[in-house]
Amino acid sequence: MNERYPSDRAIIDLMLAHQNKNRVEAAYNRALHRERRKELAQIWADLLMENASPPTGLLDHQKR
Repeated sequence: MNERYPSDRAIIDLMLAHQNKNRVEAAYNRALHRERRKELAQIWADLLMENASPPTGLLDHQKR
């Protein structure tokens, strides 16, 4: 995601629960960026599902 959206690096780090090394900024920056986090999470989910089998194919799979 950092390669595709380098301007969102701080938000991506926030989503990954990375700690800010700058203690002053970490203490005062309370921004959550919820809307952009939601957008980035959906983009990531879409990338993961891009070549996945359809869910109905999983349901039709025979048990062993």
